[in-house]
Amino acid sequence: MKKILCILICLLPILGEAQTFYKNQIHVDSESTTRSDDNQLTIRMSFILQDNLKLASNNAATLTPYLEAEGQTKILPAIIIYGRKRQLINQRAHQTPENAYTVVRHHRREKQKVDYLVQIPYEAWMQQANLKLNIDLCGCCDVVEENSGEMIAKLNITPLKLHPAIAYITPEAEEVKHRAIEGTAFLDFPVNKIAIYPEYRRNLTELAKIRASIDTVRNDKNTQLTGITIHGYASPEGSYTNNTRLAKGRTQALVDYVSSYYDFDSNLISSEYTPEDWDGFRTFVKNSTIDKKEEILLMMDNQDINIDIKERNIAQLAGPKVYQYLLTECYPALRHSDYTVNYTVRGFNLEESKEIIKKHPQQLSLQEIYLVAQSYEPGSEEFDYAFQVASFMFPDDPVANLNAAAMEIQQGGDLTSAKKHLAKANQKAAETINNLGVIALLEGNLDIAKKYFDAAKAAGLTKQADINLAELNKRLNYPTK
Repeated sequence: MKKILCILICLLPILGEAQTFYKNQIHVDSESTTRSDDNQLTIRMSFILQDNLKLASNNAATLTPYLEAEGQTKILPAIIIYGRKRQLINQRAHQTPENAYTVVRHHRREKQKVDYLVQIPYEAWMQQANLKLNIDLCGCCDVVEENSGEMIAKLNITPLKLHPAIAYITPEAEEVKHRAIEGTAFLDFPVNKIAIYPEYRRNLTELAKIRASIDTVRNDKNTQLTGITIHGYASPEGSYTNNTRLAKGRTQALVDYVSSYYDFDSNLISSEYTPEDWDGFRTFVKNSTIDKKEEILLMMDNQDINIDIKERNIAQLAGPKVYQYLLTECYPALRHSDYTVNYTVRGFNLEESKEIIKKHPQQLSLQEIYLVAQSYEPGSEEFDYAFQVASFMFPDDPVANLNAAAMEIQQGGDLTSAKKHLAKANQKAAETINNLGVIALLEGNLDIAKKYFDAAKAAGLTKQADINLAELNKRLNYPTK
C-alpha cells in the first residue's frame, strides 16, 4: 500500500501543523523549502517516529524523498530506520548504506525525532516540482512492503527577484527663491486709440486677470513682490510706424493703469513693446491648414523685403478669403499684453513644506521638495507624489528628472517614463549612469548593465554600483533551464 507524507513547500520557512502518516505511526512537522540568492534549494522537515511505530526487529524502513517535474527527477538522501536485530547484523558485517542521510535505530514504544535538512543546487524545472516520498520496508534482504511515491506537495518557488540599488541626488539649496506668475491679457481698444476703457468689450475680465495675479502675491504672507514687467504687442495690419505708436502707447496705458490701481512705486514696474507680433503670426500660419501655407511662410522669412510691403504681399498671396480669415481668427490674438509678476518666497521648515506642497508647491525649492520626499517611506504614496511634484514644477531640471526617474524605477512596472526623465538628467552624473544600468538589468540587457555599473563605480558611486554588480551576478547565475 502506498504511503504519503504531506509537506508544505514555501519560499520562507513556516511552521505548520504536524502531518500523520503510515497508519498514524509517523508524523512530519516544521516543514519548509527555501531558495537562496546563490541558487541553493534548502529543504527542511522533522520526521517524528511515534511510539506506536511497528517495525519488526529484523526489518528496515527506508524513507526516500524526491522531486519530480517535467520528466526530471531528483532523488534526495534517504532516512533509514533499523530494527534492533537488523542494526546488529549490519554492524557486525560493517555494512553502511550508501548515500543515506542518516541511520536511526528504532526503539519500541519510544517517540523519536529525526531532523531532516538537505541543500541541493536549484534548477529551473524545480520551480513547481512535486515533492514525493518512497517508503520501503525490507526484511532479510527481501522487500516486505514497497510504497511508490505519490505527490505530497507542489513547490511554488518565486522566480528570482532583483533588488537593485537606485540612486537619488540631493538638490542644492536655493539661496533666494525667485518665482514668477506669467500671463497674457487681450485688451480691446477702439481703432487707433491707445487709452484703456475698463468697461469696453472684454476689458473688465482681462484687467481682472492681471490684478488677480498681482493680488496672489501681495496677499500671501510667504511672498514678497519684487517687480512687474509688461510687454505689449500689436498685429501686423497697417503701417509699421502706426503699429509702433499703438504698441508703445497701449503698453504705457496698461502700466499707468496698474500703477494707479495699486499706487506702486514707478521703479517696481518695467515695460517693453513689440510693434508687430510676427513670431505669433508665423506660429499661427505654421499650425494652420490654409492654402499656400508654405509660400506664405517663405514670404514671412524673407528679411530683404520692407515689413509693410511684406504684409501686403502676404495679403495678396493668401487671397481675399484666406486673408479675411487671418484678420478675424489670427490678428486679434496678436494684439496682446504679456505680463510677469516677479516675487520671492521665504524658506520653509519640513513641517511647513509638507503642508505647502499640497496647495502651493511652486513656493518650494527643489531641495525642500526632496526633503519632504525623504521624510516618507520609499514607495509610499507621499514619497512618490513629492518627486512627481518636483518634476512638474522643475520640468527641465536635471536633478528633478534624475530623482523622478529613480522614483519610477523603484515603483516597478513600465519604465518608459523613467527613461524620458533620465534623458533630461545629467548624462555624466554617476547617479544617472547607475540608474540607466538598473533599467538595463531589469530589461535583461545584462552586458549593457555591467558597463553602466562599472562606469558608475569609476565615477565614484561605489556603494550602489557594488550592490548592483552583485544583483547582476545573481541574475547571471540564475538557472533558466
